[in-house]
Amino acid sequence: MRSPEEYAGTRMHMPDYPNEGALRGGHIPGAKSIPWARAINPDDGTFKTAAELTALYVEQNLIDPSKEVVAYCRIGERSSHTWFALTYLLGFEKVRNYDGSWTEWGNMVGVPIEK
Repeated sequence: MRSPEEYAGTRMHMPDYPNEGALRGGHIPGAKSIPWARAINPDDGTFKTAAELTALYVEQNLIDPSKEVVAYCRIGERSSHTWFALTYLLGFEKVRNYDGSWTEWGNMVGVPIEK
């Protein structure tokens, strides 16, 4: 749900915001980079159709609806948008939102990080 720069570890926060929140940059091992805004229509801010969302999450990024999915961003705000889309618009049954998100993970000692 984070920006490509956050996923790569070159930023700790969304573009155009102060670079704050975590001591380390990168992403949780195994995470996929699917920025939350790809699920909306840029002209009016509405969600894309179910077919378009399925193409984005399932076909392009190989998210398996039968497996557990954990959405995260920096503090759980952007990822809640994706949690809603997967849960209520696509009917995924095993979706959770990681409230602590990158601010928690990026500050923990000893947890793995990929860049």
